[in-house]
Amino acid sequence: MLNRKKKITILLLITVLTASILSARYVEAAETIVLKELIAEARENNAQLKSLRELVKAKDAGARVEGFYDDPTLKVEMEDLAKKSPQNTAPGNAMMTRYTLSQMLPFPGKLSLKERIAGKETIAARALYAEKELEVLANLKEAFYGYAYLTEAVKLTEEIKGILAYMSKIAESRYATGLAPQQDVIKVQLENTMLANELIMLSSEKEMAAARIKPLIGKGQDYPLPAASDLPKNKIEFETEVLIEAAIRKNPGILMLESEAAAGDLGVELAKKDYYPDFMLGLAPIQKDGRFETYDVMFQMTIPIWWGKNSGKVTAASAGASSARARLLAERLAKSFEVKEAALQAKAASNIMSLFKTGIIPQAEMAFESAMKNYQSGKVDFLTLLESGREIKKTRLNYLKTVLEYRKKLASLERVSATELGE
Repeated sequence: MLNRKKKITILLLITVLTASILSARYVEAAETIVLKELIAEARENNAQLKSLRELVKAKDAGARVEGFYDDPTLKVEMEDLAKKSPQNTAPGNAMMTRYTLSQMLPFPGKLSLKERIAGKETIAARALYAEKELEVLANLKEAFYGYAYLTEAVKLTEEIKGILAYMSKIAESRYATGLAPQQDVIKVQLENTMLANELIMLSSEKEMAAARIKPLIGKGQDYPLPAASDLPKNKIEFETEVLIEAAIRKNPGILMLESEAAAGDLGVELAKKDYYPDFMLGLAPIQKDGRFETYDVMFQMTIPIWWGKNSGKVTAASAGASSARARLLAERLAKSFEVKEAALQAKAASNIMSLFKTGIIPQAEMAFESAMKNYQSGKVDFLTLLESGREIKKTRLNYLKTVLEYRKKLASLERVSATELGE
């Protein structure tokens, strides 16, 4: 009668074990609100982005200055000061005082070219900011997905640990009735100890993943980071050629080089303007005996006779412009390749995800169910059942790693294509 009760207990434990393992599925989720909040935090508080925002402000203010003339100059000349009062240098103590007001006038077109060049530099600074923002957000997404993966890995390992507790009871019950050797009990206890060690390692990695996120959102290490929700497991559809076109059209690195190339062309035009003179206009009212009765008018111009110097400037500017255009072409080709590479990697990870969901995981579950039935009928030993249970959990963990890899590839693809891929 006692053995019969123990057998019933064993059967119930096996039933609970089977249900526990086969029901440990993860619900697919869309992009989490936590990630969106972190992205908003990063855009506002990331230290590197703050620095570049100030750089853009500086460039913008500097560009507005370039369109103005230099300040005019005022020169006061007093002639024939009274020798008996040398300390009195007031205009009334001089026989004649000349007030010269002058203004430098660059050759027409020079100021507008300088202003346009500064404007291109401002656009380049904005593109540099946008490029850094894409980099920061891609790093943040990769860090967050790693954090979410480790959170799920810890949960999964804890589930395995709980299942092993059921297995331990089964092994002990069978050992007590003489249906299993003591080795089964020892094996499951050893497995439990190994899982405890694995949990320690995973928890440590999870803390490191959280620590990596904090500086990206402008927070110190004492900031209490919210818990990560499950990894989003939905697939994102995209067309590689469309993303390549988007990268060439709006990738900040390309836009920055386009601005530099345009500034280089304007620099050539500005260098050619040095072949022409700059001017100075002046007006000098003359005070005699306290009265203004006459005035002088002045006109001055530079004489650009050193053509070798000016032609050297033009040659240097032309070479710089050609170099900028070559860098632009190289960047377009490089970005096209990077998009293609990231897209292929993302699609490969997507295919592996599908293989896990439609093939590997169902097969592992079937193998476990078969092992469970064979164990109940005495066709396989406990160690075979234990190995089968371990394999199904290992399969699910590998699936999570594949999801993590897929999400990282998508983040990389978003960065190089400068395109946010919808959920």
